[in-house]
Amino acid sequence: MKKSKKQTVTNVILFGVLMIGAVAAMFPFYWMVSSALKPSNAIAKYPPDFIPKNITLEHFKYVFRTMNVPRAFINSVIVSVITVVLNAWLSGMVAYALTKLKFPGQKLLRGVVMAFMMVPFQLMIVPLFLLVTKMNLLGTYTAMILPSAVSSFSIFLLCSSMVSLPDDYIEAALIDGSGHMRIYHKIIVPMVKPSFATVILTNFFWSWNNYLWPMMVTVQKDYMATMQVAIDRYRTLNDMKWGATMAACTLTALPIVIVYLVLQRQFVESVASSGIKG
Repeated sequence: MKKSKKQTVTNVILFGVLMIGAVAAMFPFYWMVSSALKPSNAIAKYPPDFIPKNITLEHFKYVFRTMNVPRAFINSVIVSVITVVLNAWLSGMVAYALTKLKFPGQKLLRGVVMAFMMVPFQLMIVPLFLLVTKMNLLGTYTAMILPSAVSSFSIFLLCSSMVSLPDDYIEAALIDGSGHMRIYHKIIVPMVKPSFATVILTNFFWSWNNYLWPMMVTVQKDYMATMQVAIDRYRTLNDMKWGATMAACTLTALPIVIVYLVLQRQFVESVASSGIKG
């Protein structure tokens, strides 16, 4: 009985800590949305109104009048979707080759790929920028997409799922005359769908929120700017109108929330089954 009470107290404390953490994590998002719905004179009010008293959409209307939201949104969608598709497809095939195909140096190559996870993207920005400049790709979708077309993290995540799959399926398919491309698309991919969902989710988040690289390669072409870059340039040109800035940020955050709500179940399944330890 004493042990049961102690466990109950522990659970209550743990639940309280988790609730505090959840509120702390969600509060900036809530404050952004509430500020976007407040009149300008209520945003900097002290003490602040945590719940908007007079809800207005004027900031959103102002953003659509003064900022090319449709163009920036389309740019972000194009870059993010193509990046996600290429990354999932190419990383998946690399992971399949590193886990299920036998060739000399397989383990060494896998180790090299995993080692690249330790290399920060910022370290490669200068050589990548020089490369796309020499290839005359500045200000194009290609320049924004290619550096993220494949990633060590995606390969690692998919390898951790594929390595546990029985080789019997592949051997049986090879005996029946199937090639490796058919085996990969018809057998392997359906068996590791949760991991692919995680790859899609993480890469979409990264690509949609990416600011530094798109800013560098579109510096002379504002019409190619993604939402993140467009918001920053809009903010500097509009004398820090916080209501409009919060409205633009809210519009940018909505696709991320929607994608996460759609894929959250697969994401949890992948983390639970892949053996990744946080």
